[in-house]
Amino acid sequence: MQDHDRVARLVSTALDNFDAPGQSVASLVRQAARIASLRQDFAAQYRFQIELLDVASGAAKTDATVDGINNNLITLLGVGDARKQVLKAYYGYERGRRTAGTENVNVISIAQIEANLAQLHSVYAEYSVTDKGSNYYADEAAIAADKQQAKLLPLIQGHAQIIEHVRQDVHSYLLLTETDLHTGKPTSSVFERGLEYVRTSLAERAPSALEKFSAAEASLAGGSPEDLTHALTSTRRMIKDLADALYPATGETIVGDDKVERVMDDEAYRNRLIQFAKEKLGKRLQGKVMGDTLASYGKRITNLDSMANKGVHSDVTAAEAEQCVIWSFMLAADLLRIADGTSADLAPVGAPGE
Repeated sequence: MQDHDRVARLVSTALDNFDAPGQSVASLVRQAARIASLRQDFAAQYRFQIELLDVASGAAKTDATVDGINNNLITLLGVGDARKQVLKAYYGYERGRRTAGTENVNVISIAQIEANLAQLHSVYAEYSVTDKGSNYYADEAAIAADKQQAKLLPLIQGHAQIIEHVRQDVHSYLLLTETDLHTGKPTSSVFERGLEYVRTSLAERAPSALEKFSAAEASLAGGSPEDLTHALTSTRRMIKDLADALYPATGETIVGDDKVERVMDDEAYRNRLIQFAKEKLGKRLQGKVMGDTLASYGKRITNLDSMANKGVHSDVTAAEAEQCVIWSFMLAADLLRIADGTSADLAPVGAPGE
């Protein structure tokens, strides 16, 4: 459920230019992270994202991208399996950062490691003795320079080893992704598992919403302007049907914490979804955290509704239609996780470095 051609082009370009002169490993990691994000391959994206961060300073704890990846993994897999994916990615990262023969783990950003290596090479070169004279002072200078270079050599080798390990991991990921695309596997296994969760949960809780979701996928695959418009319409109807199942219309008016009155009637499905989230999450979340969470859901529902309405008034591109379907899918998954008590808002997950 992604722009297959776009991802394929990015993978091809990254591999074609992989050994280009001046290509930094940090640049390769950023490209791999983008490809993983577009494929909703959140486990791989997590691995590449922490490669770019200074984990030693605690940056992973406050990085918005890492937080979003964790939440997406929980949405797709549930808390237990999400944590397994995060730990697997983190330990893979840690193994590549361990200095050979030691237990030392270098957890600064890959860009800083590359910069440090360049500086070490520069200092190493400064200790080179060009005057190979045979007098006593020349001999002493050569011996001193050799000693300094000998101290630097393990650091240079350690940094180079880490860089090459990360570089090889990126190359392996790009090759595997290219193979998946060529063999008809456009989506990551993590995303496929999430799709299965949503389909199974909708079949149990809201069969009519599942029908709309399947219709949106079929229309998206059709690709014609009319099909794309139908895909957007189906996503809106899917969310409406899900609201009917999770929080049926009551007709009552509820005053929110913001003192705003909201009617829970049939047409106001957005109000009903927010109220559903509030009642379920309110058992665990309070105060500003609760307010921010509900505001986030409200914004997502409004944005999705606006995008779906675009198809009624103007033509939409395939990329816009696909984005709308994916947003609908992720929103449905989040709401279903709230319903079964496995929401990321109830049980955040993180790796040891976070």
